[in-house]
Amino acid sequence: MSASSGDTERGFAAFEGVELGLTPGVAPGTLLRQAREALGFALADVARHTRITVRNLEAIERGAYQDFHGRIYAVGFARSYARFVGIAEQPIAIAVRDAYAQAHPAQQAHHWA
Repeated sequence: MSASSGDTERGFAAFEGVELGLTPGVAPGTLLRQAREALGFALADVARHTRITVRNLEAIERGAYQDFHGRIYAVGFARSYARFVGIAEQPIAIAVRDAYAQAHPAQQAHHWA
């Protein structure tokens, strides 16, 4: 099976037509917040279970990726948050990577984040 050009798309557009419980075009932090609220959790609950500070969780929800010292933190924290609220981690990670890159265009990406 050969890869089509659609397979190389990044972000939510790559998942069009695939049921993941995500809404294309909605910021990853907004999706995480909505899921958390739907489950009835406060940020303190998420912080306690994920060991991510409330300050960092708030930054993820706001899309304030400039608050993180590196992309690996923003992506890793968002993945943990997604896992906790039951959202597919990979699409969240891709969306956060893309958003982080837009917030930090001059910063060179590392292969592990």
